[in-house]
Parts: sequence; structure tokens; C-alpha cells
Amino acid sequence: MQPLMDLIPNFSHLDNSVEEKRPRTVVLRPNGCLDSLSSPTFTKALEQALQLTTDTVVVDLLWVDTVEAEGISSLIAGLEQASALGKTLSLRFMDVATQAAVETAYHRQCV
Repeated sequence: MQPLMDLIPNFSHLDNSVEEKRPRTVVLRPNGCLDSLSSPTFTKALEQALQLTTDTVVVDLLWVDTVEAEGISSLIAGLEQASALGKTLSLRFMDVATQAAVETAYHRQCV
């Protein structure tokens, strides 16, 4: 069984200050299905990545086969947390159905 995701920090933008010892960008690469079983683990990893990074978390969904309602909720929670922290959450390689579901859910919560 493959791990749920890889956590890949990008340390290329570091200098000697304490704040900059954290990665500027963190990439999460979940795989398989984001469902009721995997979403709690993914949500925790996403929260940790947002705390760790100084700027951006990229969620690379290339290897995700399906995203169920719980996965959509995790992504929305991540977008909200990133916004609250003044950081960027970038969702990459989403299929059209997942993108539409995330956009719909996000706009519903903003209204």
C-alpha cells in the first residue's frame, strides 16, 4: 500500500533568520481516494503543512483517483485556514468534477 501522501518542503529560499528556517513552500501529494477514511489524515497533514510553511502549500492531486464529500470538506477547510493565516493554498491537477465541487462548496460557505 502506498503512503497517503508525500510531504515535500522546498528549502531553496532559506537564509539565516529563525523565521526563514521554515520552508517557503510545502507540497502535499495525496494519492488514491480522499474519502471518509483518508480525509482525517489528509486534513491533519494539510494543517501541519500550513503551520510549517512561511508562504504556500501546494496540494498536488495528480495521483488522486476520486475525491468524495469528505475530501472536498478537507480542501475547503484548508482554503479557509490558509486565508486565516495569510498564506496561499494552491490546488493543482484537479479533475473537472472535483474543481466544480470545490468551487461550489467554497462559494456556498462565502455567501
